[in-house]
Amino acid sequence: MPLAVEPLSLLKDLAIIIAGIVALITFFFGVLEYVRQGRQHNAANFVQMRRRFLESELFRNVLDLLAHDDPMLREISVQDRRNFVGFLEEVALMANSRIIRPDVAYYMFGYYVVLTDRSEHIWVGLDRNGPYWAVFRRFAAQMDAFKPAETDMVSLKF
Repeated sequence: MPLAVEPLSLLKDLAIIIAGIVALITFFFGVLEYVRQGRQHNAANFVQMRRRFLESELFRNVLDLLAHDDPMLREISVQDRRNFVGFLEEVALMANSRIIRPDVAYYMFGYYVVLTDRSEHIWVGLDRNGPYWAVFRRFAAQMDAFKPAETDMVSLKF
């Protein structure tokens, strides 16, 4: 004998199911938006950092001298050289915290990190092997060993 289903009970059950589906879809899109905004925020921070790096007169001067490990690097104040290496260490911290991906850090800053690590003149007056530069040294070793595939360089994402 078939069970009789009351229309009101059926409507109530359908309303609960539909509300559950709508809530699940809303939650899903909320999570997607949260992730998208996080990436957007990270990208904005990264672009600001890159701009600070390339638009700073001091940093541009250091980069010019660093390209050939020019002895004139010794003439730049210890504090300015410390600030330069400290900036590269900030990039390391961002990569280690997964704010930027390692391949993006390599693509945008890896060359400069390796040049800085190999330079003799930039480290005069700074304790290169001291504990304060441990993060930089690890990052420099990572950047020196990093060999991205060609396809990785084409699909860089923040």
